[in-house]
Amino acid sequence: MNLAGAPNAAAADRATFDVTVGATYYRGTIEFYNRSVIVDGVLRGLSTGCRKAGAWAYDAGGHQMDHRTTSLVCNGAVERDIPLSWDTPGAASAVVIDLLDANGNLIEYCVLYRGDEYCEVS
Repeated sequence: MNLAGAPNAAAADRATFDVTVGATYYRGTIEFYNRSVIVDGVLRGLSTGCRKAGAWAYDAGGHQMDHRTTSLVCNGAVERDIPLSWDTPGAASAVVIDLLDANGNLIEYCVLYRGDEYCEVS
């Protein structure tokens, strides 16, 4: 896949996130580009509770630009990236990061606005 973002984001366009619930989590970094967002994280699931992660990108008007989820993680912590992209000009102003159960049900989420440095739920 070809993402239409600049090869290196400015410091103001990069942030970290941590969505932790009990012993499971999705944590990492988000990079904002003009027509894409890259969510780069580590997802931890347990044998007693597999997990997925999701990411939603929104423009300044609150319109959804893209949404994707990862595959399941069940026994340990695994790198799971979520590339989001769209074909219209403009940058995302907010990204919602979801921690989901094995059936895709929301466990917890974090909202990160462009320009924020950190988003945490624990």
